[in-house]
Order: sequence, then C-alpha cells, then structure tokens
Amino acid sequence: ADVQWADAPDGSNFAKTVLRCYRGAFTQLTKAVDFWNTLPLPPSYIAQLGDLIDGINQKANLDQSERALGMAVAELARAPAPSVNLVGNHELYNFNRAELAAAAWMRHGDKEFYSFAPAAGWRVLVLDAYQIGLIGYGHDLDDPRRKEAERLLAEKNPNVEPVGKGVSPDSPEARLGARGADWFANGKKSMWVPFNGGFGGEQLAWMRSELAAAAKANERVIVMSHVILEPGACDGITTVWDYEEALELIRSDEAGGCVVAVLCGHDHKGKYFRDADGVHHMTFCSPLNKGEKGAAYGVVHAWGDRLEIRGPKIDDLLPDVQQR
Repeated sequence: ADVQWADAPDGSNFAKTVLRCYRGAFTQLTKAVDFWNTLPLPPSYIAQLGDLIDGINQKANLDQSERALGMAVAELARAPAPSVNLVGNHELYNFNRAELAAAAWMRHGDKEFYSFAPAAGWRVLVLDAYQIGLIGYGHDLDDPRRKEAERLLAEKNPNVEPVGKGVSPDSPEARLGARGADWFANGKKSMWVPFNGGFGGEQLAWMRSELAAAAKANERVIVMSHVILEPGACDGITTVWDYEEALELIRSDEAGGCVVAVLCGHDHKGKYFRDADGVHHMTFCSPLNKGEKGAAYGVVHAWGDRLEIRGPKIDDLLPDVQQR
C-alpha cells in the first residue's frame, strides 16, 4: 500500500511532520517482488492497494508521471502473480481514468469496482473509493460525481474550496483542490477533505448484491479499498465519506457474516482493528515511512479458520497494536 515513489530526494507530508522516502519506497517495491518470487508457492494475486506513485510526479512538480508509473508497473510485472491495482488519490493527482485504463492500470476505467474469485469458496471485492470525488483528474469538472462531491464538501466542510482561490478551473492547482491548512480550521479534524472520497449509491447497491450472492454461495469475502472503511483502523480522518453505509452492508443480515477481512491503505502509519463481528480491518503501512531500510510488504495466507500475515519485518507492514 502507498508506495508513492518518485525519483526525488526525501521529502515530507504537507504539515512537514513526517518523512517521506520517495526513492527508498521504490527500493522496497523491488524487494517486495523479490520476496514474492522466493515463496514456495506463488500467491493468487498481488494486492496493490493504491497510491503506487506520488503526486509530486505530476507536471506542477516533476513532470515525470508516465516514467514513474511505467517503472513501478514494470517492477510489478516481475511478480509471480497478477497485480490488482486499486485507485488511490495519488493516481488521480497524476492521471485521469482514461489514461490509467490505457496504461493497463485499471480494468473497468470509469467505474473501478468489481469482484473476482482467487480460489474456490472465496470472493474478493475491489472497491473504488473515489467514485464520488473532488480530486484532480478523477472526474471531469462537470461530471455529476464531482458535482456531488462539491455539494457534500460544501455542506460538511466549508473550509474546502473546490477550485481554490483565484485559479482557473482547469489549472493543476484547481484540479488538485485547495491545499490550504484551513481544511482543518480551529484544529477540527474531519474526513470531509478532498484526499478522501465516496463509494456512491451505485457502488453501494452493487456491494449489497455481491455480499448477498457470496452469502448465498457460502463464500468468504475479502474487501479491498484504498480509503479506509472502519474509523478504528485509522487516525479517524482517512475514512471514506460513506463508510457508515458500507459497514452497515458488511454487518447486514443479507451478508450473513461472509466478510472476514477488509484490506486498506491510505493511512501511512497503518493500523489493525477487529470489530464486534470479528471482521479484521487491516490498514497496511507505507514503504515511504522507512524507505530502503523498511519492509512494508508480505503475504496473507488464507486458511479455513484463520488468516496469517507473514513478512520479513511484520511490524513494518502492520503495526503492533492491541488485538493484532
């Protein structure tokens, strides 16, 4: 999750409080592929949970989006299994959805939510956390899904300016959204910010039908999303806007307890939370944190009665918090 690599010196987050090891993150990606290639049996798939390259690659900064994505995708192509690539906010800082589809990044382009069966008795739901979104190149400026995001943010967090002050609506600054610290005015933290997004009604209806079908077929389900569904599995501001509706579906009678785990990225510190229904919410750490000195990668073994997560440095991948 959140490799966010760029051919650039180490930097920091917007608040200048957290180191980001841009080139070291690529070194970790290389090590991850090497690790997967040494496994006795190849994995069913590679879960690449979004934000493979960083937003600083885009034209307003480095102007090397295509090169960065190409190099990262080439590394993943060395892996012994296909990569399932989720939509992250940093992909949408660099490219529009048509460009990502042309780069063989996305399977369904405009609506990147779908399911697949990695093994008998298992179903994986891949969610698109920016179907409703304001970010950069995610949707055209007049797309109803962007308009819905503008409406929601205007209602929930008026500190967010959809196109920023005094900039052209089609400028890079506008497409990235306002970057001001006033998003969190008066110290109030909120999930209603442009780097998050929403599933939207259409995707939630699809999710309901998928979970019902899985329950009927007696399948176990793993859910994957870049943005986090469970507030307990993050810092509280990196959740998807309609997380409550999504969690209600997972806990519904129709789903029948078929969901065993939710795998996410987005919050670079990572976290683990097991809810009252026994669903494992896992937020994986970013390779940016430690760069070439870290190992934020591993493998999930799915058994009939448990999940086992293994890696060279497991605390680099999933932090050692209560219940883990």
